[in-house]
Amino acid sequence: MKHFTLAAAALLALPFSVSPATAQPAEQAADAARYTPRLLTAQEATRDVALLRRALETVHPGLYRYSAKTAIDAAFARVEAAAAAPITDLALHAEVARLLAAIHCDHTKAEMPDAISAFRTANPTHLPLRFQLIEGRMIVVASDAQAGAPPVGSEIVSINGSAVPALLLKLAPLVSYDGTTDHAIAAKLADDSDLMGDDFNENYPALFGFPESWQIAWKPVGGTVTTIANLKPIRFAQWTALAAPGAKYRSEFYNSTIWRLNGKVARLGIDTFVNYRNPVQATAFLSGFFAAMKEAGTEHLILDLRRNGGGSEDVPLALGRYLINTPFLWAKPQRLKAVRYGDLPQFISAWGDTDALFNAPLNQFTRTPDGWYDRIPVMSGAKLSDSDTRFEQQPVGENRFAGRLTILSGPRAGSATTMAIAQLKEKAGATVIGEDSGGSAEGPTAGRIFLLKLPASGIKVRVPEAWNRTAIASFTSGKGIAADQLVVPTLADYQAGRDRAVGVAQGLLSVPANPAAVVAKALAGDWAGTLDYRDFRKDTRETLPTLMQSDGNVLSWTFDDGPGKIVRSAETWAFDPTGQTLATTSGKNAPDQWRVAEARVSADGAALTVVLDGVGQEGGRPVITRKILTRDGNRLRITKQTRVAGEPFLMRQSYELQQR
Repeated sequence: MKHFTLAAAALLALPFSVSPATAQPAEQAADAARYTPRLLTAQEATRDVALLRRALETVHPGLYRYSAKTAIDAAFARVEAAAAAPITDLALHAEVARLLAAIHCDHTKAEMPDAISAFRTANPTHLPLRFQLIEGRMIVVASDAQAGAPPVGSEIVSINGSAVPALLLKLAPLVSYDGTTDHAIAAKLADDSDLMGDDFNENYPALFGFPESWQIAWKPVGGTVTTIANLKPIRFAQWTALAAPGAKYRSEFYNSTIWRLNGKVARLGIDTFVNYRNPVQATAFLSGFFAAMKEAGTEHLILDLRRNGGGSEDVPLALGRYLINTPFLWAKPQRLKAVRYGDLPQFISAWGDTDALFNAPLNQFTRTPDGWYDRIPVMSGAKLSDSDTRFEQQPVGENRFAGRLTILSGPRAGSATTMAIAQLKEKAGATVIGEDSGGSAEGPTAGRIFLLKLPASGIKVRVPEAWNRTAIASFTSGKGIAADQLVVPTLADYQAGRDRAVGVAQGLLSVPANPAAVVAKALAGDWAGTLDYRDFRKDTRETLPTLMQSDGNVLSWTFDDGPGKIVRSAETWAFDPTGQTLATTSGKNAPDQWRVAEARVSADGAALTVVLDGVGQEGGRPVITRKILTRDGNRLRITKQTRVAGEPFLMRQSYELQQR
């Protein structure tokens, strides 16, 4: 097996009980410098909000693309009401972020004022760990190893006295994402190479201020004892050095591309398409990999874009030249709402020649029937490959790959990455494996991003100036790219250190012909362990010792609910004849209906994953439900998660069992 970076290739051509042993007294927590929020007068805040509204209504080509004008007007009304009284810069930032998130455009978000960013750079404010939301739980994936810190793989149940579900539900409305791709919220809260960290660290101070210490309550997955640790905040530079659940923070194309050759199968992982800070010629840069594939006689390419949030168009375009076998169009002309902006440019900065941007000759645009403007493509180089992506592109003359193409995708994929997946699926016949992408297959609102600075607060707002439109024949409005073969990451995968998406792409995991029989076999036996559940009304966690006996169809439960209180119940699992629908019945309740979204078993039969999707009721409101069953050897886990639109999945209950 060969394993190179492309840079090298180019050069070569029980609930909340505390364990006192690890708890730290509060006085040992960080003596973090205090940030004193700046109080804005109502007049100052109101002027800032009025400028923001005027800029968005003048410039933003997607202001009403995914949200009705009435909804956007209501969002403006909320922030205008908040600004009608004295308000701090942090509180206004939270309101602005909430407003921008309502637009459902991933390129539209707020940046902290320079004074706050400088404070965050100089002082420790960040969470001293990295996490990932898996099966609706906050799982630690890295930490700075302070004494008492939760170990990697443990679950965080509360932060600074707030239960994790309640905390996530307060932060979620501040997270920007494209269209209706709200499944991306969980990924963005944990990992977003933007602003000053993930969306958790970015937005927590706006809602709660900068903590002088982080009180973390954690426990092992399925454990009964909760430990509380008081940890020091860390500086931004320390936080970016921690191992991330996604790509390295603000990585670049030239140093975030890895490839492997193994027989007739090759894997190319590109963690970002950002190629403007330290640019390389993308087609030439990729040539070493594609030449090596040709020499090896590669028949199957696995292109891993799961950690890639987007970036420059030139990199995915170069991929298209190697993977699409006929001349092709990559994008339609950019569409703008306006090309003259009145006095707004005095408040706006942007990269490149801003005078040419704000005063572009009108003959550079075609007026559309509805009064918008299409930018006319411009030949900018001596060769077509150096020109606007709206011109017809030519495949490379040599080393083009014509074999089987598989793309690994997920919710972190967005912007230019989602556009690339859409192109390669339609024009190169790619099969998409993993989870549905974020972003917009039709094309995001992007272009050059205006940075609007609100004078009184100093808050900076990213405002896209153009609608980038993908040159594809079909798409689902508001969506990214749906996976052809769904592979949902599970806690069992994380604990085992395995990548099932790669396994599926390589043909190492099979779809059982009879899911009902496989599930019945996995459930059958005598089991002991715990039931861990969340009381969503009180937002508390309970963990009960649990026994289960099952013949594969009836699950008989025995719960130890405290001294002298033994509770018994039973649940029936019944698949329909096709094995694609499951009905679960408990007591006199109406059956819950589940669709088999994924069912896979390892070659040796020792590992099984089944993902079931459905709908239900929680607290009198409809919810989206998901149940994940995993069996690894003699270990069984059954987890139920719930969510509503605009929220991440949250764990509702989970059985952690060992076969007796």
